[in-house]
This record gives sequence, C-alpha cells and structure tokens, in this order.
Amino acid sequence: MMRRTFASPIIAALAVTALTTPAGAAPFEKSGIADWTRPPEPGPEPRFTPPVAQRSQLGNQLSVLIVENHTLPIVAIDLVVPGAGAAADPMHRGGLAAFTADLLDEGAGGRSAIELAEDQRLLGARITTRVDADAAYISASALTRTLDPTLDLFARILTQPAFGDDDVARVKGDRVTELRQRRDRPREVASNVLAEALFGRDSGYGHPETGVVVDAEAISAADVRSFYRGHWNPRRMTIVVVGDVSPPAVIAKLEAALGAWRTSDALPPGRPTSAPPTPAPRLLLVDRPGAAQSDVRIGTIGPARSDPRFHAFEVLRNIAGGGFTGRVTQRLREQLGIIYHASTDIDWRVAPGPFVIGAGIATPETATGISEVFKILDDVATNEAPAAELDKAKLNLVRALPDKFATNAATAATFAELALLHLPDDWYAGFADGVRRVTAADVKAAGKVTLTSGKMSVSIVGDLAKIRPAIDKLGLGAAIPYSLDGIALPAK
Repeated sequence: MMRRTFASPIIAALAVTALTTPAGAAPFEKSGIADWTRPPEPGPEPRFTPPVAQRSQLGNQLSVLIVENHTLPIVAIDLVVPGAGAAADPMHRGGLAAFTADLLDEGAGGRSAIELAEDQRLLGARITTRVDADAAYISASALTRTLDPTLDLFARILTQPAFGDDDVARVKGDRVTELRQRRDRPREVASNVLAEALFGRDSGYGHPETGVVVDAEAISAADVRSFYRGHWNPRRMTIVVVGDVSPPAVIAKLEAALGAWRTSDALPPGRPTSAPPTPAPRLLLVDRPGAAQSDVRIGTIGPARSDPRFHAFEVLRNIAGGGFTGRVTQRLREQLGIIYHASTDIDWRVAPGPFVIGAGIATPETATGISEVFKILDDVATNEAPAAELDKAKLNLVRALPDKFATNAATAATFAELALLHLPDDWYAGFADGVRRVTAADVKAAGKVTLTSGKMSVSIVGDLAKIRPAIDKLGLGAAIPYSLDGIALPAK
C-alpha cells in the first residue's frame, strides 16, 4: 500500500517562492528597501506630548487631577500631602512623619491590619504609604471593575486610621530593629552623614527620614495622633487618578468618600530646611573595618527648583554623571575599573535640596576615585562641553521624558510631584524645548556656581586603616568622625 505524505502549506509556499523569486531578492519583500546590506537612514526625531490632566476640587478643597487612559482596565491613584514629610518632624521625634504614614494601614475604619490586607487581596488592589523630605503619600493600584470598593478602602485608610496603642507598639518594635540594622547599610549611612553636614542635624533636611533609634523609642501613640491631626489636612492635599476611568464618575465617588472630611486648619511649624550659617565640613569619615569598597557620597546644596537655569542644571547633571554615559561612570568604571555603578542626582525639593554623586569605590582606589570626580566637576565648571557630548546629554533627557508617563503609576507620581512643587499641570509640555535651548555656555555657568570641587563635602564609609593616608593627601581639611549609626563622634 502506497503511503501519501502531505507537505506543510508554509513549506510548499516557500518552495514555490524559491522557484519564482529573482536571484538576490528577499522572499516576501514588501519593505521597499533595495539594499539590505546598508542600514536605513534615521527618521525624524519623534515628539512626545505628555498627557493632559483634568483638574477639579472637592467640597473640602482637596484638589483632584484625573488623567484618562483606557488602554487597559486598570487605575493608579497617588495622594500627596505637602507638609507631612520628614522636614516636619518635631525636635527629638525624628522619623515621626514616616512612622505616622506607616501606621495608616495598620488598622483603620474598624478593620485590623490583617483585614485591610485581605480586603486588598480580594479586590486585586494594592495600597501603600511613604514619605520623602517634603510630603507624605498614599498610593493605590486597582482594577477598573473594583475601583469603587478600592476607593472606599483608600478613604477609610486615609480618614479613619486607628493608631491603636498595640499597633503603635508593634510597628515601633519593627522600626527600632530596622534602625539598628542601619549600620549594615553603608550607602544609607553615607547619605545620612552627608545630609547632616550640609543642612545640620536639627534642620528639616538634615536628619534621617526614618529617624534614629533614640527618637524612635521616644515616639508615642499620642505623638502620632497629634502629627496626623496637624499635618494631614485635605485643604493641602492633591489626589491624582490615572487610568480607565470616567472623570465625572470619579469626582462623584471621591466627593461621596472624602468631600465631607475635615481636619484642623492649624499647621504646626516644622523644622527649618535651610542650611546652617557656617560652611559645611569637607570630610566626614565612618570606619567600617574590612570593607571591600568605600561607599562615597560627594555633594553640596543644589539650586532651588524655581531657578530659571533648571534645564541647564539637568543637562549638567547628565553630562557629569547621568546614567551609563556620564563622565563619572565612563571614567571610574570603563577606564579605571574601580566602581560598578555611580549615581548623580539633584533632589529637587520645596527648598533647595542636595546635589550628590554617589559610588562604591574599590577600597585601595578610594582616594583616586574621589580625585577623579573632583577633576570632572572642575572641568565641567571651567570648560564648555564638546558639542557631541552636549547633544547626547540633551537627547538623553528628551528621550527619557516619556518614561515619566510610561505607566499609570508613573503618570500619577509625576503629577503629584508637580502639585507638591507648585508647578503648573502642563509643565512637562515645555520640558523638551527647554532642554533643547540649553547651550554649552549655560552648562558651564551652571557648573561654576554650584559644582566646583571646592564647594563639595565628602562622606566616606570604609576601612579607614587602608584608605586614610591617601585621603589625607586630598587636602579636604580636618575630618569629622562618625559611628556606623551615623552619629558624630568626638574628634581624637
């Protein structure tokens, strides 16, 4: 018996094509490209248009921003509470703002912490809290079909936190343990030590956002309740809702859930955020025997967010150390091989925040790495950047702009930041053009007023027995010693 075989239709089609296609031509060619050995010329630079937010206000003056995005049936929410961040911590109660935010979902509206977590699981939702220097935040993610009960749960956590004594004691125990473990996080220690030197420990920006052990142990449930009543005021808040929503329906739901909520109008004074009148010390040292690398933070107080040279500072940051192509990474990693990663950040805050270059430098090369960073900063401040480097830095910023709106959560966070900094909702519509206008002379001028090496303080957590002799040769002045807990020690 003869057995029949049947070829795949795709194989048969390829066989026919091979017989009928002229030699040298690609099968199924529809691109119009005649020569595949040459890469095509680049097309025009695409222009990104940021999303537009619809602004409204509830009956209690809580501001609302809504951004529609019907791509997926999901929603992100970000509530920003200006004045409820770490800068508002009372004296001797450092970390109170963060502690208060952390307790919001540890029992609220008659539901325990476990019950609130279970509610979120059943809804397919997630609600989190956090703080930074200037504000506190509550964020949520939800499915469109469960948005209404998620908003109810969100409102319960926001407006009806229990702050029960048992919950406060339990979370305080966790917080104290976490703070005692800080000595095992040298990057955090280096950053905290630098912030104290730049702004002063008693200032809003000069103490750790989560506090220190002695302050955490002193915080009581009464402190938490008082902080919440004084700082969590709907008249100062903005809630951003982004995703698959109908703005009228969301406004109606928020009005029903939050519109009648009122708190005290009095805003207790926080710590001053300004720097101490005396110049910051240049060298801050934390001994960590046996460390394979030195965690280094080099920084100064940056410009105000309202500075008209904002775009020039951003280009400057990108040239000096922004991403993998920045000078710091290229020099210390690619050429010298003494680091794995470096970061260069300007923390734009309500008041001028820190400009910091951070890196973990191989212990034997610690002084070399710091010296090389100083050379880079001084070169940026005294010489105009080459045209190719300037253009690359500007394109890095322009092409990274869509990332601020890449997801619903990112979009919500971006608009929340604009609200915190009192910037218009459409501010990013002009960002790319502002960056494109920056010249090499603008970058040089920005560097000269801010980033020369003589203005920078250096915080180092490392094995001092191995690095101290070379560090002393850098001429940074008398060193101020700190413990691994970030506490200043008496000078020897």
